[in-house]
Amino acid sequence: MDWRFILSLIFALVVAIFALQNAETVNISFLLMDLSISQALVIFISAIFGAATVMMLSIIRWIKLKSKIKSSLKTITLLEEENKKLKLKLEETMPGKLETIDN
Repeated sequence: MDWRFILSLIFALVVAIFALQNAETVNISFLLMDLSISQALVIFISAIFGAATVMMLSIIRWIKLKSKIKSSLKTITLLEEENKKLKLKLEETMPGKLETIDN
């Protein structure tokens, strides 16, 4: 298993234990809302929003990296084709010399 996954599970367990030990009701004020809600629920919701934020940022980074890899592969393919053409052109102008250059 990936060490990050194991670390995530340990963190989730710590958050769950912390939330369950602090389960009393608290008053929450946010913008125009006033709620009376379990502190454990507030902790779980905050952890979920944090995890979702990290996941979205990771997905954005993954998409950017995938795009960069695709662009690099396209460049490599074009350069390999150009290299083959230049080798053929060199072989036409200097027959027998290409084998000594490659070695």
